Amino acid sequence: MIASLYGKLESLGSDGAIIDVGGIGFQVYMPTSTLSTLGSTSDEVKLYTHLHLREDNATLYGFATAEERGLFQTLIAVSGLGPKLALAMLSA
Repeated sequence: MIASLYGKLESLGSDGAIIDVGGIGFQVYMPTSTLSTLGSTSDEVKLYTHLHLREDNATLYGFATAEERGLFQTLIAVSGLGPKLALAMLSA
């Protein structure tokens, strides 16, 4: 499991960012509340992460605090509520 990332903010998008950690760029999806705390490209950032694994995909979700990550994990534990919907709920 990848519990956190610390690295350089490479680029920002509307639903996430690419974080460069030791020369490897991680695509991380995150709620708008976390996106707004990141600053600008080349800044050092730390994210608390959740790696969501499916048989055909691995997706990394990032959060500004461990508490926000915990809430996300609680939401996705609810039957029928997936990570995209949980992320949208945290972004509202």
